Amino acid sequence: MKNGVKSELAFVGSLFLIGAIVVWDTSRTELPKLNLTVKPTLFPYAIGMFLMVLCVFLAIFIVRGDSAVPEGLEPSDPIAKTDYVSFLYVLGSIVAYLLLINHGGFVIATTVSFVGIVFAFGDKRFLRASIFAFIFSVIVFVSFTHFLHVDLPAGIFKGIL
Repeated sequence: MKNGVKSELAFVGSLFLIGAIVVWDTSRTELPKLNLTVKPTLFPYAIGMFLMVLCVFLAIFIVRGDSAVPEGLEPSDPIAKTDYVSFLYVLGSIVAYLLLINHGGFVIATTVSFVGIVFAFGDKRFLRASIFAFIFSVIVFVSFTHFLHVDLPAGIFKGIL
């Protein structure tokens, strides 16, 4: 097998493993003692199984030699290399969200991760992105906490929002 095929199969295998982990973890979920028509495990099972089935089909296509061509390219055109720097910015933004959500609160965590992801996609206007992200996250926070009664962590804005 070519190196490209091995790497594609490794990627598909990792996605299959993620689907299997979702199914396994869902099977360990304790269900409430209520008689529900739709159980809380329905969607995680469906997503995990769907991902696993798609991975099987994708692996079969890869082994048969069928490879996808990105939109707008011909099969002989070179494919641009992956931009790992942008990927690392997005990953860092997600990690920052996870670290900030409990202490800084929803608004701060969402604003920081939004600005990081916008920067990763090439927008260098920090002030504009920060203002938009802050306003958007305040609207979402107020909408969820006051209208839907979903408690989101307020963090440093406790008592203000």
